[in-house]
Amino acid sequence: MNSIPWCGHSGISIAKCWVLAHGSILAPILARSPKFVHLLRTWRPGDLTMLGASELGIPTDDFTFRIHRDDSSGDAGKVVAFWICPLLKDTFDHSFESWTVCRLLLPVFLLIKRESVVSTGKEEESDKAEIERVLRELTKQTAIGGKLKKGAVVELISTPFENLFFADSISRGIIGNLLGTEQCLILMDVAAFPGCEGSPLFLVNDRGDRNICGMVIASSSCYRGEWPNCTFAVNLLPSLKLILQSQIIKDEYPQYLTCTVFPFTWRNRLEIGALEKSVAIVKCGPNWGTGILVDEQSGTFVTCAHVLTTAPNTIVQFATMTSIASCKRRSEWFAEGKLIYKTPDNQPYDIAVLRIDSKFEKPPMKAIKLADRPARKGEQVLSIAFPFSSKGRSPTITSGIVSKTLSCMLQTNCCIQNGVSGGPIVRRTDFQMLGLIVCNAASTNGSISYPKLCMAIPINVLRGPLNNYLRTNDPQTLQDLTQHDQNVVATWNLRPFLPSSI
Repeated sequence: MNSIPWCGHSGISIAKCWVLAHGSILAPILARSPKFVHLLRTWRPGDLTMLGASELGIPTDDFTFRIHRDDSSGDAGKVVAFWICPLLKDTFDHSFESWTVCRLLLPVFLLIKRESVVSTGKEEESDKAEIERVLRELTKQTAIGGKLKKGAVVELISTPFENLFFADSISRGIIGNLLGTEQCLILMDVAAFPGCEGSPLFLVNDRGDRNICGMVIASSSCYRGEWPNCTFAVNLLPSLKLILQSQIIKDEYPQYLTCTVFPFTWRNRLEIGALEKSVAIVKCGPNWGTGILVDEQSGTFVTCAHVLTTAPNTIVQFATMTSIASCKRRSEWFAEGKLIYKTPDNQPYDIAVLRIDSKFEKPPMKAIKLADRPARKGEQVLSIAFPFSSKGRSPTITSGIVSKTLSCMLQTNCCIQNGVSGGPIVRRTDFQMLGLIVCNAASTNGSISYPKLCMAIPINVLRGPLNNYLRTNDPQTLQDLTQHDQNVVATWNLRPFLPSSI
């Protein structure tokens, strides 16, 4: 849909005459209309509102768009109704404080109708009834897929860069996390570009079946000066159910408040839960990263040495997180740890080994399985860790492939951010650990990071020293984790190439 050349976005065709769009398409109005800004700040979330631009004192042309389907020349369409999703508003009001995003527009949904059939005056009531009908039908479609799960394969169909040349472009990835109130926010590693906002997101099962489940609301965002390579989408089912329960609709159509849900299956959905139980947040002073449980009996973890730069002078803390029925999280398990061994600062392989202090309970976790064979170039892998925040989110998963293998380094294109240090790279087929994440890459001056260029320590480096320590309980056996070979040192310094960053 294009209103003016520099403001085009994608949308979801939900009926012959109707398009569901995202509020980001109204960004130009937001930039020049203080009245519209005031409206968004004062409008009550959750109300489905029939919209008349003239009533708002905003030019009608600002709410008129050109709707393109396939190679058509396009048909004019007008915004007829909108609502502010309370779930998204609550999520972004109480979370994501360090994220730079347009919070006013993120929870806004628009319904656009082709101008040739737009109702006026006496027909307004029929428009309202038609909107309610198409929203009920869309809710039923989203319900077919059932409850979304982390690790599920999703597909995005969009028009990148607002350019019809790229219309119906497909991108695939996985759901990395489900966040916020009633899990209304989907974090995923699907590649998206400006102009993809409003695009439909489909759940793809192991048979190749597709079912709509979400809508892109942010193709890019800034976090503490870093541009993470992740995409935000709204989980449509809880958001649509909420608007269908608004007073306008509930009184007239109570029978549509519940939907029959059919199971939409995919491989490894149960194993993802087991994989989550192998990682915990590790905090040491201002630093945090991810710790991997490698032995349940002794409570032994591994992480990156640079996460523990102030240890042993600073207490090391562990935590696992569990969600509650809001955008908040609470700690499921907490403990303090003892540093057993740490490689010297800025020295390969950047590994630390820790144990749970004996005065704390053993974690409700499951030790990860170390791979019995090394990674192969091109094979599919996952990462799992705690990016962005140490203050209580469940681990996030990203997918990728092994880009390159060296005896001292494993390179993948999993999406890696701050906080992922110490997390595992696992084989997608059996979830066995192939490596320990150390860093991504950054530009020479450090101003740009490359989240999808990830370096990890191969499992062949870790397996021997770890097994020897677990067998003998002798920290001296971990000395082999410190590497003095100048070729290895040069490789991990990425000389003469890019410096590393996490």
